[in-house]
Amino acid sequence: MELKTAPIKLGSEGYFGLAVYKADGTEVAEKRVSDTGNVVTYAGAYNLFFGAGSYNLLGAMESQVGTGTTELTRASSGLGNLLATTTTYSDIDRSGNEVSNEDGTATLTATRTNSFSLGTVVGTISEVGLITRIADKFIAGQLIKDEFGDPTTLTILSDEQLVVTYTLVLTFPDGSGSISQGAPLVGSGTVTTPSGAIDYNMYTQPLFKDYAGDSALDTRAEAARQSYLLHSSSGNPVYNFGSFASAVISHDGTTGVSVNFVSTTVSPTDYSSSDISFISAGSAAAPQNVDGINTSTKLIDSSPYNNGGMLAVEFIPALTKTSSDSMTVHMTMDFVI
Repeated sequence: MELKTAPIKLGSEGYFGLAVYKADGTEVAEKRVSDTGNVVTYAGAYNLFFGAGSYNLLGAMESQVGTGTTELTRASSGLGNLLATTTTYSDIDRSGNEVSNEDGTATLTATRTNSFSLGTVVGTISEVGLITRIADKFIAGQLIKDEFGDPTTLTILSDEQLVVTYTLVLTFPDGSGSISQGAPLVGSGTVTTPSGAIDYNMYTQPLFKDYAGDSALDTRAEAARQSYLLHSSSGNPVYNFGSFASAVISHDGTTGVSVNFVSTTVSPTDYSSSDISFISAGSAAAPQNVDGINTSTKLIDSSPYNNGGMLAVEFIPALTKTSSDSMTVHMTMDFVI
């Protein structure tokens, strides 16, 4: 069976603020730049949600300033003319910063403050950016702008210190809120089996291993990329199959990302059941009372130490696989970033 989701929206935006201080800690008030909107680049959004180390990247970011004068776009790969990069960074904890939108999504607001050492940035700057400390990947940036939205500049003297406050706002599947099914429905259809036509519904899972409020930063998109689990009508996992090879994640360079789980076949003698009510994709856990599925909300169990899965598929009525049948499963998830 070939199962593919509708595109799942992952939103990202951000803004930065600038403050300048004298050596004694006194702020130079006239040099304060209030929150200025910026773009999260295509590559930046991809690395935030899917990159190696994934969401932990938020705890390892540095600020940059430059002298470029060209408006940055989502296709930008860096500042126009880099001048300096901070050498320290601040970690975040998402606990308390994630808010349910009551529609199956949540919004996380992550703010960090990065300081340049006194005298490190001297001269006139016109642009600000944010990079990952891991591999120096450019995440976001924009020209400095005034209250009217027009490009402007900021001059830093040799006895002054520049401090950058950067905020990222990310929106993603969460599974909490008032929606009736819990996990967001992202696909449906019918598969043909030896026992007849079976309807199915596909449910995407929360971005994180656990749900809102947990401090674990790893995303399922980075951590839960492996085999399939079969689940009974009670939601319990009953059979684990797959090559345990990681799903192939591809980015088209703009807004499209595809997670292609490995096509895997269960042979006639491997497993048989008349109660295959769910198949989940992504988890590598053994079939035991972990990675179960809540049959009401369609949410896959997880914890900071248990990856859970990225996708749950419900079959109505349950699938039947006899000892004479083989079964091939191939699932693909599409995202828009």
